[in-house]
Amino acid sequence: MNADQLKIFQNITLAYFAKMAPDEKPPVLEEAYLQFDTPLLLDFTSLIAISGSYEGCLYLTTGPAVLDVLLRRHGEQNINDATRLDMCRELSNVLAGNASHAFGADWTISVPQSVTTAEIPTLKLPPSTFIMPFVWKEMKSYVVVGLQSKEQI
Repeated sequence: MNADQLKIFQNITLAYFAKMAPDEKPPVLEEAYLQFDTPLLLDFTSLIAISGSYEGCLYLTTGPAVLDVLLRRHGEQNINDATRLDMCRELSNVLAGNASHAFGADWTISVPQSVTTAEIPTLKLPPSTFIMPFVWKEMKSYVVVGLQSKEQI
């Protein structure tokens, strides 16, 4: 991935929150960095496998408070771990789906999969990922992108 491609994911993240919470201050994007070791996971994580001209994954990892705010914005009355997982999967799906417009027709995404720390050894993750931290309403979350063009594989 290059800087322009990374910027696509940053813009998609900002656009999502601008649409979901137009009267709120948008998230603050912190500096993205490259990670080579154990994947970063918070309380709620949703991973989408990506295939086509690029191979790898995108995942969102966040705490419950961010998801609670988003669920309330959607009018959800019953907020619990199950609805938080649903919201996390929905958000990762929106991010990956919106990226498909920028990456072209040869971009296939899987159904979002909730991931726990115990499942990390079973996942086929790229050897390196870009970590994109963002803070919204004083709560930190991360969009993690691990993509390689087929020529690099």
